[in-house]
Amino acid sequence: MNNKHVMITVSRQFGTNGREIGRVLAEYLDIGYYNKEIMAQIANDMQIDPSFFEDSNLNDAGFFSLSKRTFTLSTMAEISVNSELYEKSCDLIQGIAQRESAVIVGRCADYILKDDPNVIRVFCYSDRDTRIKVAMNEYGVPFKKVDKFVDLQDQKRSGFYEFYTNQKWGQPANYDVMINTSTVSLEEAVEFLAHWYDHKMGVESIKGAFMNQYLNEKKVDLSRESA
Repeated sequence: MNNKHVMITVSRQFGTNGREIGRVLAEYLDIGYYNKEIMAQIANDMQIDPSFFEDSNLNDAGFFSLSKRTFTLSTMAEISVNSELYEKSCDLIQGIAQRESAVIVGRCADYILKDDPNVIRVFCYSDRDTRIKVAMNEYGVPFKKVDKFVDLQDQKRSGFYEFYTNQKWGQPANYDVMINTSTVSLEEAVEFLAHWYDHKMGVESIKGAFMNQYLNEKKVDLSRESA
């Protein structure tokens, strides 16, 4: 029995279909999928209404803002709440990695698990036009406001991440693979990542077995040539 666990973290620009790639991938591999579920567990641990962690309560800097509720707190109090959110996210995500294989969307998971060798860190990006179409067609954003809307969504995603990780959100060096969803379909992305997952798990595909045989034979041929 294979007790090894492999995690796949998915970070993404707004409008790149990254969340759906993560969901379909988890379903295809029959492993755990965590997105809003992490926030629900944290809300339960903090004994607060789960609705507090809805996207509508994110301020422009990417922090969940208590000032949008029926009461207000100081800036330091809001930072304290978000800091507790990050700390609990760390505990939950590390706990998930210890007990199962899973796909985690967002939540700084790529950074939290950066020292784990059995993690595939993915960042999804796309061209501007594709993302604008998503904002207009799926979110109903008017054309005159769509550029600002797209930028604001990315700003919210990067703000929290950069504050707590001290890393640049979307910087290629922080990820194992960057996927351009303007040119790579959902099916292609899932197939590629599933194959990588199998490799990490030590599951040999037929194609992979032939490749290993080829490389081994090539190594022998090269050694003969050098002799």
